[in-house]
Amino acid sequence: MRHFCASVFIMDIKNKKILLVKHKKFNKWVQPGGHIEDDETPEEAAMREAYEETGLKVTLIGEHFPRENDFIRPIAIQKNRNKMGDLHIDIVYPAIPNEGVIPKFDENESTDIGWFSRNELENISVFPDIKITMDYLLKTYMS
Repeated sequence: MRHFCASVFIMDIKNKKILLVKHKKFNKWVQPGGHIEDDETPEEAAMREAYEETGLKVTLIGEHFPRENDFIRPIAIQKNRNKMGDLHIDIVYPAIPNEGVIPKFDENESTDIGWFSRNELENISVFPDIKITMDYLLKTYMS
């Protein structure tokens, strides 16, 4: 079965950190995200999931390509398989908080939340793509 998802890397550009939540099922730190609902665009899903999982309203950043009224080009479209073999197609966006950087996590989905620098990612349990994406974000948006 295929599931379409959207996720968001929320950046604190000034402090060069990203916001991650500790996922209950995986017991790993991941970016906020989840399934795209019926009649919802990937962008709307990414912003909704960010708010539900962190309490922060965010602005997605990036270029609208090729036309200004097109959707924001995501930084990745990932293929993730679960243990049952289902394919989760995750459309990944960069974002910044609209105001404030004090998040709160959704206890139904996460056990913790935190801002992490690239060096701090070496000391927590993350999937390899988190580090790859952080390197890209540092080079592209936080340099």
